[in-house]
Amino acid sequence: MSDIQIKICGVKNQEIARHAVDAGANFIGFIFYENSHRNITIKNCEQILSEIKDLTIPVAVTVNPDDNLLDELLRIGFHYIQLHGQENYEMVKRIKLKYNFKIIKAFGISSFSDLGGLVKYEPFVEYFLLDSPPQADIQGGTGHIFDWKIIENLSITKNFFLSGGLNKDNIISAINLQKTSYFDVSSGVEDSEGIKDKQLITEFIDKAKNII
Repeated sequence: MSDIQIKICGVKNQEIARHAVDAGANFIGFIFYENSHRNITIKNCEQILSEIKDLTIPVAVTVNPDDNLLDELLRIGFHYIQLHGQENYEMVKRIKLKYNFKIIKAFGISSFSDLGGLVKYEPFVEYFLLDSPPQADIQGGTGHIFDWKIIENLSITKNFFLSGGLNKDNIISAINLQKTSYFDVSSGVEDSEGIKDKQLITEFIDKAKNII
């Protein structure tokens, strides 16, 4: 597949955001979820957005967000929002109609049955994100891969991000599935939990985008 699109998720500071942009990240995810080691405040994110929002696509990553958070995300300039919790069809539809965000809806995948509910969301999302199942209160960034055989026969009209345990050593295998051109990485470009590593970001993006 050509035109590989990379999302670096869980960025917390200006230096890493700028490095990810310079390295070629197409999307950068900012996590607004207090239980995450990658959580960022509205204030800090607003400062980062002022520099990078015209250079890449910023994505606000949320877990069952309330209207107060959604209002703030809209105010500081987000156009893309990732719903990474237990948001049901009615909630996704309401957010789309009320706020007109471009929505990435995440699903934890552990069996073929988990794919069955995707179709009804398609009218209200721009992308899906297929991730490893959540662990306890950790909704993503666990560093675990789900069984990619589950998506071999996936048929949906919207593009999806493949996520869950990606790193510089397995991104080629992920691309070779030829199921998607969109890939999301978080823990795979960290040297410790929640701390992004510039070299790992560069290596991951270079390896992904140099595929012929």
